[in-house]
Amino acid sequence: MNSKIGIMDIGSNSIRLVIYEMTETGAYRIVQECKEAARLSEKVGANGRMEREAIRSIAPLLRQFMAVCHMHGVFRMRAAATAAIRNATNSDEIVQWIAEETNLTLEILSGEQEGYAGFLGVVNTMNVSDGIIIDIGGGSTEITLFRDRKRLHTVSFPFGAVNMNWRFGREVKNGEWSPQQIEEMESFVRSSLQNHDWIFSNPGLPFIGLGGTLRTLAKINQKRLDYSLPVTHHYEMTIEDVDYFYGSLPHLPYEKRKKTAGLSKDRADIIVPGLIILKTIFEAAQGSAYLVSGAGLRDGLFHELVNAEMPVVANPLITSIRNILSFAVPVSEAHVKRVNEYAVRLYDTLASGTSAAMDKRLLLTAATLYKTGAALNYYHFRQNSVFWILHAGIGGLSHRETVLAALIADYHPKNRTPRLLRTHADILEPSDEERVHRLGSLLQLAIGMDRSESGMITSINPTTGDDALHLRLESKSEPILEQRELESVAKDFQKAWNLTLSWSILPSSNF
Repeated sequence: MNSKIGIMDIGSNSIRLVIYEMTETGAYRIVQECKEAARLSEKVGANGRMEREAIRSIAPLLRQFMAVCHMHGVFRMRAAATAAIRNATNSDEIVQWIAEETNLTLEILSGEQEGYAGFLGVVNTMNVSDGIIIDIGGGSTEITLFRDRKRLHTVSFPFGAVNMNWRFGREVKNGEWSPQQIEEMESFVRSSLQNHDWIFSNPGLPFIGLGGTLRTLAKINQKRLDYSLPVTHHYEMTIEDVDYFYGSLPHLPYEKRKKTAGLSKDRADIIVPGLIILKTIFEAAQGSAYLVSGAGLRDGLFHELVNAEMPVVANPLITSIRNILSFAVPVSEAHVKRVNEYAVRLYDTLASGTSAAMDKRLLLTAATLYKTGAALNYYHFRQNSVFWILHAGIGGLSHRETVLAALIADYHPKNRTPRLLRTHADILEPSDEERVHRLGSLLQLAIGMDRSESGMITSINPTTGDDALHLRLESKSEPILEQRELESVAKDFQKAWNLTLSWSILPSSNF
């Protein structure tokens, strides 16, 4: 029986609840998320205390979040507080007040713990081995260096978008920051980094951003560029993209900034200090590019709770595919496994080179998820599968790889494939059109060899020669459906690979 797990994050800017559903085999998915702005870091007085009245103001929200957990049947709950409560001088008292007001047991994360949870969220959902993670919250900023998917350093600074806005933006007139105000904040951030040499000694790494600042910048940039895949997870922004915002957003009047496409109104004031923190640290560390992670603190807290001994997953892509297939997807696991094995076997016979690892990742994704759309409507499952792959947020795939996997899964060279290639030309590279035709036709051939999904064909032996590919197939009995499908896809395969296709069928030696 599936179980429900609740993760509550009481942050400096907002309070969030995420509810996960988990199977007995460890697959999981998010079934509910609630968020409300709280600006707790603004409720800390000059003496560093947060008074009980501030806690009473958020108690109704916390009680409602707990009611949501009860409705979903949550049996394990983890509630964690970050910088606003952590840095208050009366943090222990706050924990007691929250327990008295709501019966909620609250855990205060250290900066190190917060950084580690963010690291888990990144490495468990992205195919990035080395990088610098920056998590700009409302009241703190965590920076983490990792190499070979192992965390090496974490530091937490007691400044974030909300309290820096209060400190440096109070004198801002009409929302427009002056060059002097920007420079004062940049200087403060730079001086805070000085005792952490590792930040400066690892140039050329991508910056992976958690939290609202970079995610919001990504949404604005996607609107600005009319980007064809409105998904923030694993979205990449160039140095020039962020420089563009650095030269524009701080100088917009507040009322005009609120109307920026992709920018929520409750973040219109704090986006500027968040941007200044981001760019100042990026330049100090000599980063190479900006990547957005849609997974972070709450995902890391979840993995720590359910996989305490091994919270880092071995392969984000395989984990993500397992999660998708484990929840009401009407497809045989044995069938998609055979399709992937056939596709890889054909690929190894026909191709090689530096792109082989990426091509096989694409084949794995397309082969195992090509039929997920049948959960919505069997008769249109291929088109539905495209949407699923594009928007499911598959861990371990870049946006380019996501689009390629969707195109390969729904290979239809006369109609849908050319249209999708045009739609996503802003993401794809010129060489990708040939890749789609080759891998797409190859996958259709692999699917055809198990058209009945029964494992009728027990082995394949592909060989090449004289501009031809010959398939020597062994079958339990006459594979009528498989032969018909091979005949159907042969022409597209031959055109994509410039090879004549033939096959022979022999009785299986195992039967």
